Amino acid sequence: MHKAVIYIHGKGGTSSESEHYKALFKDADVIGFDYQSQTPWEAKVEFSDFFNAVSAKYQSVYIVANSIGAFFTWLIYALVYEARP
Repeated sequence: MHKAVIYIHGKGGTSSESEHYKALFKDADVIGFDYQSQTPWEAKVEFSDFFNAVSAKYQSVYIVANSIGAFFTWLIYALVYEARP
């Protein structure tokens, strides 16, 4: 497949919640990200490493995120990806 959807859970969630999204994104691989980070500083490293690995394998990557997972995703995008020249 050329498309991936990454599901990022909230606090107390798990990557298995991504199963709910497979019916909505039939033309993409749905990947649950079971992160361990508890702080933005930890998330900066863990999330950017994960996003880079997935992005290298797919033409298009979409993100569905919930609660603190959404916050970490937004923060990493602002700190890492928007800061690139």
